[in-house]
Amino acid sequence: MIANNSLSTFHQWLLAEPTGPTPARTIILHGDSTVFSDRLIEEIANYLNEYDDDGAGRWLAATSELVLQVSENEDLRQLLGMVESCQNCPPESSCGLRKALTALGQHGHVVFRSVAPPAKALNLPEAFHAGIGNGLGPTRKCHLVLNPDLMDPGSIAHIIGDVFLEWLHRDHIRAAAAKKTA
Repeated sequence: MIANNSLSTFHQWLLAEPTGPTPARTIILHGDSTVFSDRLIEEIANYLNEYDDDGAGRWLAATSELVLQVSENEDLRQLLGMVESCQNCPPESSCGLRKALTALGQHGHVVFRSVAPPAKALNLPEAFHAGIGNGLGPTRKCHLVLNPDLMDPGSIAHIIGDVFLEWLHRDHIRAAAAKKTA
């Protein structure tokens, strides 16, 4: 069961008004689950809640527990606009979890870990993909890949958050640079 604080955070996130014109407000983490945990997801969301001015403090850490609860709870699925799950796709299956992740990601301002098979099955073309690992396998096609063996684990969330914000505002940065040179 979702803790009351998590459920409250989920409902606040769900009911918040959209804040920015950019649809790319989802971060998907890839890599071996032994390398990172839900704590990293929470740290990234907390970091973005502090430093993403456009996000207005509404970043949600979609931990594995929360994703499972959304997938299993018909009321939460309906709030996200998810269609009925099929009989061949129980909520706790990888297909059911992918559907929940897609719905969360389409709402935006969410950080979560990809489920297998890779996130290509998710309908989130504007998502930012961050890999934790050695750059092989599922992390191979990520926007950013960090090797946790070569850095301080405490800085990973901040690095992902900073690179995401730079990536998110790339068009604004390019337009401002073009104005300066014109």
